[in-house]
Amino acid sequence: MDISLKNYWSLYANFLNDFERLKYRGFSLSYFCHLPSFVIGNEQIWNTLSDIHFAEKLQKKVHDQKDFQEVFNQFIQSHERKALAQNKYGKVVVHVDKLLRFPTNMLKDYFDPTNTIQVISNGIDKRKGVNIPAQRKKTNKAIALTNNIVIDGDNIKKKHTPLRSMINDIPVYYLSNYKTDIEKAVIQIQNQARVIIKSYKAHHLYTDVHFQTWLLNKLAAVVEQIELSFQFLQDVPASCIIVSTTHSYKSRILALVAMEKGIPTICMQHGIISSELGYIPKIATIDAVYGNFEVDWYKKVGVPAHSLEVVGHPRFDQALTQSTITRNTFNSTLGLDPKKKNVMIVVREKHNMDKWRIVIETISKKLSLNILIKNYPSKQPHPLTKEFTYVHSTQAYPIYDIFSNVDAVVAYSSTVGLEAMLANKPVFILEEGFVGYTEYFTMLGKLAQSDPQKLGEIIVSYFTNPQLKNYAVNKRNKFLQYMYPDSLKSAERLVSLIHRLTR
Repeated sequence: MDISLKNYWSLYANFLNDFERLKYRGFSLSYFCHLPSFVIGNEQIWNTLSDIHFAEKLQKKVHDQKDFQEVFNQFIQSHERKALAQNKYGKVVVHVDKLLRFPTNMLKDYFDPTNTIQVISNGIDKRKGVNIPAQRKKTNKAIALTNNIVIDGDNIKKKHTPLRSMINDIPVYYLSNYKTDIEKAVIQIQNQARVIIKSYKAHHLYTDVHFQTWLLNKLAAVVEQIELSFQFLQDVPASCIIVSTTHSYKSRILALVAMEKGIPTICMQHGIISSELGYIPKIATIDAVYGNFEVDWYKKVGVPAHSLEVVGHPRFDQALTQSTITRNTFNSTLGLDPKKKNVMIVVREKHNMDKWRIVIETISKKLSLNILIKNYPSKQPHPLTKEFTYVHSTQAYPIYDIFSNVDAVVAYSSTVGLEAMLANKPVFILEEGFVGYTEYFTMLGKLAQSDPQKLGEIIVSYFTNPQLKNYAVNKRNKFLQYMYPDSLKSAERLVSLIHRLTR
């Protein structure tokens, strides 16, 4: 393993251990403080991880991801409880955040609205058409904003308080409405953290003032979220909880508090595993993954096979539906020449600008194509569309409408490559040699290149050489057999999994 990765996992494991004594409601809080959010992207700290002597200052050594996952396996096992009989009569709870990405009508189409609720951590929902009252002030007692039956042993009692709102006929609850006074607990825990920090006088991370500020703020947020989750699940009977990730502290806490109550959890995979840094620790009862690649990868890093299920993702079901936007309308809106083939390039803001410039120049020297750029995550035209007058922006078109109206997709190592293949499009990948790359797209053979000029030449060959076109079709089919093998709709597979967990 790369020395930086080994030091990264060792640093993370030591952080968990060093601050493990900070507890609230029986939970060690360090397991909820997502250290990667502070370390990754912090150039000064990350540079120190490449030092071969870095680990000499650490008490706990981690040799690989399997060692690190085992630390969390033990933590999870200490909080897992057997499913309680009354839980099967509860609601299916869907934790909605920006990573869930369920299609607009998916819950309405596949879930029983009388037995399903949505929960949002914050009291503000930015989606159109959702009006939310101003958040209530803190009180000493939790404010339960529900209208459901609460099961308490054999006793059933009615709660006569109003629901917050409805979205697509499914009730929506807001965790922020379950606030209680936790100020004393937070202050006490923060003071304990300061004592621990002072005991590590020469530590490469703990002496950093920015880290100290981050930790103290994170501890306050974590304690509040634990309390909100307890109050919510005390008020709302749940049979199962679906989250988009367990790396956000809010959804991680909700999942762990649910486990304490014997409620099974499902974590949806929100993107391809292109980096080893982003998908462990694995926490939920079941991780609903895309395909066999994830099953094999998770097993390799110490995740039990029985906690993995190939489900795919409901948003990919859209790949099976033809767009209502015709090619004529698409071309006319974007100002494209209808006599030319359309190629979409997916670019992440200004990352690898020089390489993408080479790809565009290599293609345009040999072929006359309509080249479009999808600027992710921004909705603004990419700078390269200004630099090259013949390169167009995809503007506000949704990704699946674009797929239906292009002849090939070029992307960096991202989920959009998988999505495009599911939409039956030839895909070309500009591979990036970042630390921890899992080689997700290596199965595509010559269709995945780290050299931008070679990639451009391959794209030219695809449009001019029938043999390469056949090669691309075969590679895509073999790739999907392994990466996304089930042809059933993901929403149907998810509903089946929920029934199995809650019956």
